Amino acid sequence: MNEVSMILAKLNLDTQEVLAAAGTKWNFLPFRPGLVGGHCIGVDPYYLAHKAQAVGHHPEVILASRRVNANMGVYAASELIKAMIKAGHSIVGAKVLVMGLTFKENCPDIRNTPAMDVVRELKEFGCRVDVTDCWADEEVAKNEYDVELVDCPQKRFYDAVVLTVAHREYCAMTADQFRGLMRDHNGVLFDLKDVMPSGSADLRL
Repeated sequence: MNEVSMILAKLNLDTQEVLAAAGTKWNFLPFRPGLVGGHCIGVDPYYLAHKAQAVGHHPEVILASRRVNANMGVYAASELIKAMIKAGHSIVGAKVLVMGLTFKENCPDIRNTPAMDVVRELKEFGCRVDVTDCWADEEVAKNEYDVELVDCPQKRFYDAVVLTVAHREYCAMTADQFRGLMRDHNGVLFDLKDVMPSGSADLRL
């Protein structure tokens, strides 16, 4: 699904609109693009791939899917950078707020979190990145990733806001509340989890 979303982006087609059309088929399975991490889906396929290779089979699809999914954080960050440049932002020194550090919603687990891939890549571009998460433990975040979580993000401060985890607290927020965190109308809102109504965010997968 992640690779399909990349193709649709090249075709200037909205992934969610395509999925909505596909959903008119009675037996459609609603898989959605997004970051893939944690200690199950992000790790277990490698065990199967290792076993397959041990018995003489090269698992092409499994390894290819892991390559695509493992690169989604970098891809998402790159898409945000392109959108920010298009909006007229200088990237070096740009202030970006990443909302969500845990590997999935409504849990405090930050093991193998793909949100850190987004954070690292944005920093590689020269952005100043703040991370907030209402579920993650501040001490664990500092010890594991050297990330100092921001409790209350400053309003009218950021050039871009990225929603990386669909915690229920974030899902309850309106697009205007997210935009209230950005310093002007040129701020870029990236809804990675597709929790906002269509057209509310500037960017989504």
